[in-house]
Amino acid sequence: PPAAFVKGILAMRERFHAVVTDAMKGEKKAQKRMKESFEDFLNADARAANCLAVYVDELLRVGLRGADERKVSMELDRVIVIFRYLSDKDVFEAYYKNHLAKRLLGNKSGSEEAERAMVSLLKAECGYQFTSKLEGMFNDMRISKETAEKYRSHKKSLNNTVSNDSRDAENGGKPVDVEVSVLTTGYWPSQNVAPCILPPAVKAAMDRFQKYYLNTYTGRKLSWQTSTGSAEIRATFHPQKGSSKPRRHDLSVTTYQMCILVLFNARDTLTLKQIRDETNIPEEELRRHLVSLCTPKHRILRKGSKGKGISGDDDTFTYNADYTSKMTRVKVPMVSMRDASSASAGGAKGAGSASAAGGASKSAGLVDGSASVPLSVEEDRRHLLEAAIVRIMKARKVLNHNDLVAEVTRQLSGRFVPPPQFVKKRVESLIEREYLERDEADRRVYRYMA
Repeated sequence: PPAAFVKGILAMRERFHAVVTDAMKGEKKAQKRMKESFEDFLNADARAANCLAVYVDELLRVGLRGADERKVSMELDRVIVIFRYLSDKDVFEAYYKNHLAKRLLGNKSGSEEAERAMVSLLKAECGYQFTSKLEGMFNDMRISKETAEKYRSHKKSLNNTVSNDSRDAENGGKPVDVEVSVLTTGYWPSQNVAPCILPPAVKAAMDRFQKYYLNTYTGRKLSWQTSTGSAEIRATFHPQKGSSKPRRHDLSVTTYQMCILVLFNARDTLTLKQIRDETNIPEEELRRHLVSLCTPKHRILRKGSKGKGISGDDDTFTYNADYTSKMTRVKVPMVSMRDASSASAGGAKGAGSASAAGGASKSAGLVDGSASVPLSVEEDRRHLLEAAIVRIMKARKVLNHNDLVAEVTRQLSGRFVPPPQFVKKRVESLIEREYLERDEADRRVYRYMA
């Protein structure tokens, strides 16, 4: 596991640091060799950056909960020591941003002070540009809380306990309460997922918020990200034997799970195809959310086929009237993408089930455990590298290839170390687009084209 890997690295680093400090009296050459050794194996591929981001995520979610300021500072300083060894700092940033988004939107941070302390340390290491988006995410959450308070006051002033909207009929005529996080597009991991089909009562509540928001803040556009939300549903089940009182549970679920469960208000049994057509949830996510609702511990739905997987479009799902739980409020956990895809592949037996890369997060083109650089980071690198080349050439006007590679590497080493071949490709691209030209006398010399 990633966290265990990082703990091992931290323990090993402390052991060798003690050897260098005590046995070798902190000799500079020994310190340099130790630094180079850690950098050598940690930068073999992109996995170390991912593992460190996962470790920090666990630390900020549960590891530092209730810790005093001294312990928080000590633990985060240890993380930064490992972070300094990474050359792919932009890969760490991409994974870290993804985990931070989940913590902020799911309200899973153990301590806001620890979160801000981590961002401050990253800012001290890599500069303002590295953390500007992370700070923007915190700012969005603060503004969203203020907006939610204002919207609550606005609803109270209207004093509408019974809705006039016919779409609220499925919620007993009462308007659904929504709490909206308004996020700035550029700060958060990009979402390229089409919105799913929401229950009419929820859509009505969203329309009311949108009308209020756009009337309050002119010149803005809201794009709903239904793939990241959560919901509270009150579910009513048959009374237990010897009782006439129906059993009620408050289910804490994702937005996708809510959309699936609400369909069972009208029918007791639905096929995979029917659920897909009526919710418009992406295939991989649909299978994952359905498997989560059919686990032995939280079997709210009964699956028609045997085994963990979903056999195909005709596989049925039935409302489980006998569902029981000791808790009144039940949080339905999600199975991992890896478990859902392997279960579906196992149950499909060649029926064309969609398999997902293990633990993939489509929002940022990230794949947990992958040794390669994420696609989104690769694209950012191209833009950063081209911008640096143009900036350098604009200042120098004429420069030979080796000097250009050296200067570009120096300027970008705070985020990543570009391989010379990568620099050469971007130079070729800029020559094609007539930003640069080769010198006629010496082909290894470039000129800036004003």
